[in-house]
Amino acid sequence: MRVVIVGSGFAGSILARVARVAGHDVTLVERGSHPRFALGESSTPLAAIALERLAARYGLDDLHALAACGRWSARVPELRRGLKRGFTFYRHARGRRFDNDQSNRNRLLVAASPNDAVADAHWLREDVDAFLVQRAEAAGVRYLDRTVLDGLERRAGRFHPSGARRGAAVRLEADLIVDASGPGGFLARQLGLETALPRGALRTGLVYGHFRGVQPLRRVAGAGAAFPAGPYPDELAAVHHLLDEGWMYELTFDHGVVSTGFVIEGAETWRSIAERPPAHAFHALTRRYPSLAAQYEAASPVRPVAAMARLQRRSSRAAGEGWALLPHVLQFWSPLFSTGIAWSLLGVERLGLLLEGGAGPAAAGGDRLTAGLERYDALLRSEADHLRRLIEPAYRRRDDFAAFDAWVQVYFAAASFSEARQRLCPAPRECGGEWAWSGFLGATDPVLVRIVAEADRFLDQRPREPLLGAMRDLIAPRNLAGLADPARRRLYPADLDALVAAAGLLGLTTDEIRAGLPRLRGEPVAGD
Repeated sequence: MRVVIVGSGFAGSILARVARVAGHDVTLVERGSHPRFALGESSTPLAAIALERLAARYGLDDLHALAACGRWSARVPELRRGLKRGFTFYRHARGRRFDNDQSNRNRLLVAASPNDAVADAHWLREDVDAFLVQRAEAAGVRYLDRTVLDGLERRAGRFHPSGARRGAAVRLEADLIVDASGPGGFLARQLGLETALPRGALRTGLVYGHFRGVQPLRRVAGAGAAFPAGPYPDELAAVHHLLDEGWMYELTFDHGVVSTGFVIEGAETWRSIAERPPAHAFHALTRRYPSLAAQYEAASPVRPVAAMARLQRRSSRAAGEGWALLPHVLQFWSPLFSTGIAWSLLGVERLGLLLEGGAGPAAAGGDRLTAGLERYDALLRSEADHLRRLIEPAYRRRDDFAAFDAWVQVYFAAASFSEARQRLCPAPRECGGEWAWSGFLGATDPVLVRIVAEADRFLDQRPREPLLGAMRDLIAPRNLAGLADPARRRLYPADLDALVAAAGLLGLTTDEIRAGLPRLRGEPVAGD
């Protein structure tokens, strides 16, 4: 089968190699060239699980290395990265230095790993993407960089994309064409896919850059600000500063660079920011919050500060006969919970499974692929809706840190339950024995879907009872991580004891959980 993949970010390059290992003729098309800057830099445990499955199934050992920061540092040290131990949240008051007390009134830490060796990583995409393209070429993928595709025809059941490369005409042929190109994707334009952004949906813009010389918040906060010891150093995480205008992220890389972005909510607020050049807008935003201003007082940009007017996008379809969009092309909603890498890799896994079973365009294979693409389309669209339901309520509650904290427990219950289940349990029958076909972050889990809906209604009603205790009751059927516990004072470690105690939620005994704990670190156990 001839496969054309448009876009050579990490997902497009990994899919190209997977398709090549499966025996297909693969062409990977890139509008620009590598190395290049790219957003989408923060990984998660669900991304690590997908990388490890891809590595094991297709013999891609480098992906296994990228799945854990310790392995990455040891096996591919030339690729720059940052240690990510969890998720850190701060609530700031405009015009005032950051303040906090021993109860963590304005601070929340949720660990994603028990130690540095098995922790997640921030990906310096210019390194990672270039490396993965090289690996795809070495595997036999035909790579065309500096190629602009501007036409698409369908004849005799095949797609024929066309364009130009360095002044020469390019004409390709594809039994399957996959769009991995990101915003304003090639297939969306050529197939006339309608935008499917819901009316009244979240609207945010982004002002972003990479900086050197950024100070951690704990060094420049108000003199009375307390930072009780947490499960990891605050800045070795995906750091979220909740602000009146939206929020700001910080991702710290090991070579001293910090990736920073202001996510600005609302069209009117964005217009007031966008009137200035991006670098001026960035510094104007930091000056509104004295502790942020102190963090960036001596910082300098590694690359020019840039801006993006609208982050949200959604296409009406994810796949059809002979074509597919990767998840990040179908929809992007927000960087808030670092979902992008994991969801993209899940799309790669699914398309890889559909491409297995022979390289020829036989009718039976074609029918199987068509049916599989229909399943892929329906599942991705369901997941896109689920992600919106997980993310938008967090934005609505960022002004009230107690309510935001309560909502965050829902997200981390969904994430930790999905992670543990995939590590410790066999894939259910409805997934055909493949976890790749399980709904992302519980999108096809009726219990989690119900929890998300009930939690949103509950917080809208704002009962007088303590929010966190009530949320603990709501998430109890999926709470494997000891979440929503007031005794934690908003400091949540990776708690294996809580997981063992909640073994019954996974349908396992405590002995079965203990025996399977090495799998949580990506290690096999006897019998695997």
